[in-house]
Amino acid sequence: MAGGTELRKAGEVFERLQKLSCLPLKGVYVSGPQNIHELLCTPSVIRLGVLEWLCTRVYPPLQEQFSSLKESEGEMKIKEMAKLGFELMLCHEGDIDLIKGLVPSSRQLLLIESLLDIIQMPPNIFRVSGLECSSQCVDEAFVNCAYENEKLLHEIFSSPHFQATLTPECNPWPADLQPLLLKEELPESAHQSDQHTRISQHLEELQKISTALHDLKEECTFLCSPVPGSETIIQTLKLAMTDFHQLIAAFTQVYENEFQEHCNHPAPRLSPCGPLFQSVHCLLESCSKELEAVAQFTATSNTITEVVRKRQQTKESWGGGSITTLHEKIKELKHNYELFLSALQ
Repeated sequence: MAGGTELRKAGEVFERLQKLSCLPLKGVYVSGPQNIHELLCTPSVIRLGVLEWLCTRVYPPLQEQFSSLKESEGEMKIKEMAKLGFELMLCHEGDIDLIKGLVPSSRQLLLIESLLDIIQMPPNIFRVSGLECSSQCVDEAFVNCAYENEKLLHEIFSSPHFQATLTPECNPWPADLQPLLLKEELPESAHQSDQHTRISQHLEELQKISTALHDLKEECTFLCSPVPGSETIIQTLKLAMTDFHQLIAAFTQVYENEFQEHCNHPAPRLSPCGPLFQSVHCLLESCSKELEAVAQFTATSNTITEVVRKRQQTKESWGGGSITTLHEKIKELKHNYELFLSALQ
């Protein structure tokens, strides 16, 4: 039997699916939280249909691919849905059991809820240079975002400096990090004043960069003259400079109107960033714990090896008054045993 929290969560997920007019649930009648939980978390054709519908809504090209498959190729659909979940960082690579519904119900509900969050994501979340993208552009941008996140995580985990980041040995710390390390020892007023000074300095640097870019744009008259074969590069450079200038101007305006009054107050409490960031945080935390376990196992192995080596090389008294090593004592006992056997024979 599922707990009250899982039953309530299953009911919320089922209600969201009904609001989106999920096709596999049309004509399906369920009564009670327990029946809803069994429908969403027990292997069945309807459950697979719901996941297939969600995946095709998240990534429409899958619809054409699924329609070309035969009924006997249902395993191929499951593999494609698992692949999509892995690319969206919602499950492990090749997690077929999750798609089939053979894992704990909490993981199944989290997968369905995450797919619903992606479908109901605001359409203006993807913008290019201030212009809204088409639906195809949104799909490509989302896939590219997932690919970039995957590449970033791979780069972090494969970096030789990752372990050094977990257990830093930099001593003494750089001067710019010492105020952060001594944050508790500094008075609150001094810390706030230092923070306000830093933000002001960064703001001045950004304003200088903005002015320099504006002057450089006026000096580069060649940007306005046609050069054969360089129209695309020039347009890209002009767009990048314009966007950067707008970002700096927007940051300056937001800081002066909203951020500046909060500089003398404690930092606000940030809300969770969504299911994708929570999933990434859980993966990073699990990786950190695994690395700590490997480090502890390595240290224990080294300690045991050192104890055995000392035991074999250290000379001790073995009751007969002679001082010798364990290896030599074993050889002596073996020799005496052989003499004893020969005497008996």
